[in-house]
Amino acid sequence: MTNDLEKAFGTYALNKHHSQLLHWAQSVPLSWLGRRAALILRKAVLRRRQPIIDATVDGLKLRLYMQDNVSERKFLFMPQFFDPYERGLLKRSLTEGSIFVDVGANAGIYSLTAAPLVGETGRVLAIEPNPVVLERLKFNAALNGMDKRVIGAQYGVSDTEGSFDLTLDDSNLGGSSLVAERSSRKINVACFKLLSLIQKHQLQKIDALKIDIEGAEDKALVPFLAEAPRSLYPKILILENSPQDWKQDLPAALAKAGYSHQKTTRMNQVWTL
Repeated sequence: MTNDLEKAFGTYALNKHHSQLLHWAQSVPLSWLGRRAALILRKAVLRRRQPIIDATVDGLKLRLYMQDNVSERKFLFMPQFFDPYERGLLKRSLTEGSIFVDVGANAGIYSLTAAPLVGETGRVLAIEPNPVVLERLKFNAALNGMDKRVIGAQYGVSDTEGSFDLTLDDSNLGGSSLVAERSSRKINVACFKLLSLIQKHQLQKIDALKIDIEGAEDKALVPFLAEAPRSLYPKILILENSPQDWKQDLPAALAKAGYSHQKTTRMNQVWTL
């Protein structure tokens, strides 16, 4: 754990003026004009160049990093614009005892959205190969008293098992990838098939699964659909919309498995059984 994550929540709180600007940004309506206003307010706060901010977002106490992760920055200032359809679907669908799997969890926006919903008897499996952002996720889960229901798993997911290089994107840690060459900086990570990880954590069902692994969604899901029992098929599937990167026909595999396409949003495809 880094020194930043050893400090008490509130250490990196904004001053009163910037806290008000943040509140206004988080309160703008879900519209084009609202988005523009939120971006202006965000710019005004970030002009102070505070790299870490402690704040409450969407009912969660969070420590978020402004300089190296787009999703943390966006969620802090504009939670209402962060995948509203997808996160709204989870809020309507997950209940006490539900199981949520987050593949490519990043700093955990989806995992932390799901954790209050699944309750004490539910579980969130957050699979993320980058140790830096996984530690942030675990810190924020603990900060909200949800560390026992959020399981952090530092692995990559692919169609074969072994050790592979994860290419890091230092300007956006959420863009780190097993398949895209975005920089020369790499770390070696252990990779498993999705079914192996589900079995390793003894999950008996999956109520919803989100997968965002930078264009490798087909490499994770096609083998899973071929090998997993139907009892483990997620009822709701949210996947990054990256057909230009897929080497296999993932939509065809999903349809063959019985899934129905519900919606394609700005970032994702949503499928349900």
